[in-house]
Amino acid sequence: MKYLALLTVALLGIAIAPALAQGKKVYRCEAGGKVEYSDAPCKGAAEVAADDARTKAQRDAAVQTVQREEKLAEKMARERHAAEAAASRQGAVIIPHASAAQAAAASAPASKKRAQKKPAARPAPPQS
Repeated sequence: MKYLALLTVALLGIAIAPALAQGKKVYRCEAGGKVEYSDAPCKGAAEVAADDARTKAQRDAAVQTVQREEKLAEKMARERHAAEAAASRQGAVIIPHASAAQAAAASAPASKKRAQKKPAARPAPPQS
């Protein structure tokens, strides 16, 4: 859930940032060793160029990508919730542990079969 929220915020930020940045000034502010960007100047602020150099077609494609990825993220979250709900209804599962003797006995027939196999006959080398 936390991943989905972060993904949504990041994608929305990418989609909205160009629209917000067009025609507006952005300022870089430093306060207490922390850097922040703001649309309002602060003491000692430096103006930062925030123009979006993409074409309208590129911006539209980016918005469509964000919308498609949001839908995919929502679908994946629904599927995960459904799988988790199904697993919780199933209850606990006990996985049996095979002892070393059982494991050896189970693999013994396979090793005997390997030993009985004869290697394929090689063709004789051509005589000159």
